[in-house]
Order: sequence, then C-alpha cells, then structure tokens
Amino acid sequence: MSWIDEEGYFLAIRALGRHHRLEIDQARFEEIQTAWANLRHVVHLEEGWDAVIQNYLELEKGLLDAAARHMIVSMYDYHNFQDIRLAFAVKLSNLLSTCRAYLDHTPRHLNGLEPQQGETEAFRLATNREYDGRSGYQIMEALRNYSQHGGLPLHGASYGSHRAEGAEGSLLQFSVATHIMVDRLREDKKFKQEVLNGVTEEKLAAEPLIRDYIEGLSCIHMELRKLLKERVEGWMKTIRDAIADYLEGSPESSTLGLSAIQQGKRNVWLQTVPLVEDMLERVEILQKRNRSLQRLTTSFVSSHPRTAIKKPA
Repeated sequence: MSWIDEEGYFLAIRALGRHHRLEIDQARFEEIQTAWANLRHVVHLEEGWDAVIQNYLELEKGLLDAAARHMIVSMYDYHNFQDIRLAFAVKLSNLLSTCRAYLDHTPRHLNGLEPQQGETEAFRLATNREYDGRSGYQIMEALRNYSQHGGLPLHGASYGSHRAEGAEGSLLQFSVATHIMVDRLREDKKFKQEVLNGVTEEKLAAEPLIRDYIEGLSCIHMELRKLLKERVEGWMKTIRDAIADYLEGSPESSTLGLSAIQQGKRNVWLQTVPLVEDMLERVEILQKRNRSLQRLTTSFVSSHPRTAIKKPA
C-alpha cells in the first residue's frame, strides 16, 4: 500500500494499488465525516416512515381485496367473517407497532444530528399537537397498548352492498368494513378510558380512525422534512462536492471505493468515510415516493367502472 506514504487527510479510492488521491485539510475531512453521519440518520428517518406507509398500504389493499372477494365469491358463514376480522386485526397490529417504532426511533436519530438545532423538541411538539387534535390518533395509540397487553385491536368485520345511482345508471357497490366494540374497551381497566370521552356509539368504524391517525403522522413527518430541508441539502452538497473535486483531477472515471481517509503512520487508515452517491439518492427517492398524506381522510380508492356496459337490445 505504498500509494499513500504520509500522514494526513485525503480523498482516495480505498483499495489496493495506486490510485489518484486528493489531499484535504482536517476541517474538510471532519465536515465530510459529519455530513455522512447526519445523512445516515436521515436515511433511518425516511425508512422508518416508509415502513409505516408500507404497512398502511397492506391494510388498505386487504380491504379492497376482501371487497372484491365479497363481490365474486359467495362465502358468508361464521368462520369466513372471523377470518376476515382476524386478517385485518393482524394487519392493524403490525401497522400500529410500526407507527410506535417510528415515534420512538425518530427522536433518537434527531438527537444524533450534529449540531443540534432543536428538531427533537419540534418533533415532540408536533406529535403532541396532532395527538391533541385528532381522535383517531388518540384512539389508535390507546388501541396499540391494548392490543399489546389485552387483545386484538379489531372486534368485528362486515360486508356491505348497496345500489349506487349515477350517470352510468344503477350499479351495485360492494364493501368491507371493520369495527371496534366500545364496551369491550370500557371493560378493560388498562385501556386509556379518557380517549373514549364523548363516544356514544356502541361500535366505532375502524377505517376512518386509522386514516386520521396516519394523516396525523404524515403531518408530523412533513413538518420534520421541512425543518431539515436546508440542512439535508447542505450535507448532500458536502458529499457531492467531494466526489466532484476528486473526479476533476482524477484520470479514473470510477468512484467505486472512494472515501475520505485519515492516514496515520505506516499507511494505517485511522478513519474512513465512504463517498457514494447511492445513500444520497436513497433519501431523495424515499422523499419523492412518500409524499404528504394530509388529504387521506377525505380520499378513497374505488374500482367504479368509468362506463357502464349496456345490454344489447
């Protein structure tokens, strides 16, 4: 490894053999090191939110699948209803656990950012605001604790069908709904009873509450992105500038293995920071894919046909 034979800080390919290297000072090395460490926390933040989205999608797709089966397959016995309820209870349990993980892990990653600029406190205030302003948020949080210690988070499922009149004529619409029995929650002394204050229904429709909860979490995450936006762009620029500076004077076109390296005596690599575009693109892809869900409670998915098929005369 004679290609580096002195102490210092360099941008270089971390591999055996002779490669181009660019000497940098300690301040720039530490700037690159901090930017990389911060971006790793940002990746974890975005992947935590992506996990919430993926679990929520599974729940919504399950509802659509069950409704389609209701339209096509005639199975209305007791066990079929219980299987539907159990399937959605499992999906909801997974979703609520993932949401709790997101809420627990996010402050840890925010605390890891350097320097600290108050994002952790902003996250706490945002979660408190959404909790206080959304019954769905309150009930789902209490339901998660209930499902962990007292039972499954859903108590029933039902099929529905009705005639829908429109410009296309009369169409039969099929649906599946899940619900929560309020009396069961009131009987459980470990359930947070104050979230049921003002609830007069015997059973609660689960889907609107779930969507309200996810919409609230989306508001929190979008606010967090906005707070971090300039800092994330700065960290990305630090990494991309280092890559560009290395390539500018390098006879090689590849940056595979490119790192910022602190070189010690006898060719010892004391510290290395990988310089790859992939992690930066990972952040950008996740942010582009998982956009705001702030209209979730006023939106729905339908397989309603665009044009009714007319019977031949």
